[in-house]
Amino acid sequence: MPQKIESKAKRKQSNPTPSAAPRKSGRYHEDDTSRMAVTIAALPDAVYSYFRDFANLPNFMKDLKEVTVTSAKTSHWVVELKNGLGVEWDAEIVKERPGQMISWQSVEGSEIETSGSIWFSPAPEGKGTVVGLVLEYKIPGGGVTELLTKLTGEDPESLAYINLKRLKALLETGEIPTIEGQPSGRDADAEMIVTH
Repeated sequence: MPQKIESKAKRKQSNPTPSAAPRKSGRYHEDDTSRMAVTIAALPDAVYSYFRDFANLPNFMKDLKEVTVTSAKTSHWVVELKNGLGVEWDAEIVKERPGQMISWQSVEGSEIETSGSIWFSPAPEGKGTVVGLVLEYKIPGGGVTELLTKLTGEDPESLAYINLKRLKALLETGEIPTIEGQPSGRDADAEMIVTH
């Protein structure tokens, strides 16, 4: 299960992964940084290889419609949220260690400003891979849009957390569990009884 790491002190103790791609001064606010990790029962090279093939990302990333690789270091991302908002941006890989980590940032002039790093480290006692994610973002539209996306649960931090869980499920079981289209288990014909 992914873990959110809140305080800087706690982060230093529990997450030895280096920070994200170099931060551009004044570009992000401190609370626009998310740090989380998940352990996946698969070898680091296999997890890295699956993630590094960006064509795989829409398989587990919620609301990600398409990633088009435009060069060895650049790609174009298209996200469509269920609340009707959509966003596109171009990203470039700024640092990479094959089998270990990828750092990226959106290119100048993109609709969204984002940067981050994902790390693939062997889990203790050979129990798979610890996938650590550091994500920095700035939501287009300012504070109002940010509030609305948080209220609908589709802010970048929530989506990153969900996507790590979905990656774990997909690589461990071959599928992503969902309740979409499933009955709720409640008897729709039963009368509601109100007690006071």
